[in-house]
Amino acid sequence: MSARTSWIAGLAALVLVLIAARAYAPIALQRYVNRTLDRAEGYEGRIGDVDLNLLRGAYEIENVEILKSGGKAPVPLLSSPLVDLSLEWRALLDGALVGEIWFERPELNFVAGPPQERQSGTEADWRDVVRSLLPVRINRVTARDGSVHFRSYRTDPPVDVYLHDVQLVVRNLTNSADLSEDMVARATFTGVPMKQGRLKGDLSIDPYADLPTFDLDCQLDGVALTNFNDLFRAYAGVDVQRGSLRLFAELTSRNGSFRGYVKPFFENVDVLAEQEVEEQGFLASLWEGIVGGAAEVFEDQLEDRVATRIPIAGTVASPDIGFWQTLGNVLRNAFVDAFVPALEHSVGEER
Repeated sequence: MSARTSWIAGLAALVLVLIAARAYAPIALQRYVNRTLDRAEGYEGRIGDVDLNLLRGAYEIENVEILKSGGKAPVPLLSSPLVDLSLEWRALLDGALVGEIWFERPELNFVAGPPQERQSGTEADWRDVVRSLLPVRINRVTARDGSVHFRSYRTDPPVDVYLHDVQLVVRNLTNSADLSEDMVARATFTGVPMKQGRLKGDLSIDPYADLPTFDLDCQLDGVALTNFNDLFRAYAGVDVQRGSLRLFAELTSRNGSFRGYVKPFFENVDVLAEQEVEEQGFLASLWEGIVGGAAEVFEDQLEDRVATRIPIAGTVASPDIGFWQTLGNVLRNAFVDAFVPALEHSVGEER
């Protein structure tokens, strides 16, 4: 065999090896991702196909599900039809080797119930899982058209309170001065609570601080209380006939201590309708009448609105919500001066 023929045969063999490696790589990646997800304490993973894109320095995982171990929780903690993990090329041009994660239509489920069904995701260190899946520092996380659910299957009635149409972008998670003007990671998010209304918020956080360090502003507008009647019936034994909620909140945390407030505004609330008295019986109607009467007492008569300012303060290990201050704020809103439905910008740093 001539040298030329040997060279051609060697090149052909190398090409075949590369083709075989490229064909086998998604299968190997799929097995690796499954093993990595299964290492999360208390949870296990299940995925579909894995597609490798060498030009983008990326791979896509289809039909991702993270489930509570033992199969007792009725829904996955996280599911997404597509998760894309890739290098961030814009940052690479600036000399930083970092990655980004994109979630398509993710669904996050928190479940209340007995221990075998309860699901919060706090049992596992998900940072280790992410580092294993993409062994570069993550700089950006994006979620599009997502949903977040709080579910309880053991109450009567069962509860499903959710946000849908959730859009989330988190930037500068690397704390890199090369990629941003400061060392703060920033997140913006929006969502629709239940069937109508709007949630929007901004979060600034130091993701690598030893103790939680962040500033959070969020507000909720145009929420119909009737959409939450399953929650009210399950946990308070009442429902509402009409009414809406607006809510404003600010929270800041430094060195393990936090402070802030939540200001809810309940407007045009009607708890008991005349036809309900015959339908649900005397005792249930009496309880709803008491709740509705209390709302009337604490209502700002000019605005037909019940409001309060709930102060929040404490440490990560021992949060404290001021009950007496909250009650005093309800009375002040009803009889002295109504709260202004807006963010105060009274906590945290100017941004």
